[in-house]
Amino acid sequence: MTAPHRRLRVLALEPYYGGSHRAVLDGLVKHLDAEWTRLTLPARKWKWRMRGAAITMAAEAHSRANEWRARGGKGSPWDLVFVSTFVNLAEFKGLAGARIAAIPSIVYFHENQLVYPNRHEAEWDFQFPLTNITSALAADRCLFNTRWNLERFVTETAPFLKRFPDHHPRGVTERIAAKAAVLAPPFDPGPFDTAMPPVRGARPRIIWPHRWEHDKDPETFFAAVSALATEGLDFEVAVAGQTFRETADMMQKAAAALGDRLVHMGEPKSRAEYADLLASADIAVSTAINEFFGLAMIEASYAGCFPLVPDRLAYPEIYPSKFRYGHADALVAKLRSLVLQRPAPSAGRTVAEAFTFERLAPGYAKEFEHVAHRTRSE
Repeated sequence: MTAPHRRLRVLALEPYYGGSHRAVLDGLVKHLDAEWTRLTLPARKWKWRMRGAAITMAAEAHSRANEWRARGGKGSPWDLVFVSTFVNLAEFKGLAGARIAAIPSIVYFHENQLVYPNRHEAEWDFQFPLTNITSALAADRCLFNTRWNLERFVTETAPFLKRFPDHHPRGVTERIAAKAAVLAPPFDPGPFDTAMPPVRGARPRIIWPHRWEHDKDPETFFAAVSALATEGLDFEVAVAGQTFRETADMMQKAAAALGDRLVHMGEPKSRAEYADLLASADIAVSTAINEFFGLAMIEASYAGCFPLVPDRLAYPEIYPSKFRYGHADALVAKLRSLVLQRPAPSAGRTVAEAFTFERLAPGYAKEFEHVAHRTRSE
């Protein structure tokens, strides 16, 4: 008689438990039939999270494993370790003890530090791409959110390692590429399906749903909408991203330039409020100079917005050409035409429908089972 199939037991480590990292992890916990243990830290000071989270999380995992064995558990309490790139997986394994280190592991690349656009490069910042590389080497499987992310990581690894003063590692790129695959981050369409039906006002509404940091390039966005305002076009602007103290002056100047055209500024208080805000907009814009997937634009597309994204980074992999622009002047031109000829609701929804949990969760379940059981049988 065949023994009943036991649910997979997954230890998930997320030191930056916020934004897309939190949304993806929470959704996987909800949609995958597994027994989850989540170790998380608040989404603050990402550089310190990458430097030190492995110490905290290894101690906690070790403590929980001891408690599990004290209750009579045998072997390992988990079948799989699932981590984001903010964890130094090699350090975690070294600190957590041999039993936990032996558990099969997957590292998920929401981003990679090898191509992050640092404004001021310092030698100590080399630690962050090196952490990504050592985590990839320590993992049994490396999952990337886009083909662009995977290809850039593999392409940039060897040149980065050549920056070592001597003893250049060999074969690293090949070892990582051999265990890498692409699996997009899913999103939960629920809040957008239950959002208030789109009630668009008299003026077309443009939304910028991103956090206010330099890699999202808010300057280019506000230059574009300010140019349209100077032309006298009648439209509204909503800015829905997380704000930071260092960008406060820019926000105030942007608000002053747009006047009554600016109808929302700041991060919505809840997912429901965010969904309602997206549903009220006609056009969603990205001006990112660093984007590995762009969950906010996918959500905006699903909510009914016409997405406008740069013709670079991961965007060409996801969006047909009609949704892309090549440079700042082209952004102004496309926005002008969309303001003058308002797009139909849900123009970009078919793009987003490919990335729901319903569509993508089975792929994650297959990867999890494959890595856990394949590695265990080797």
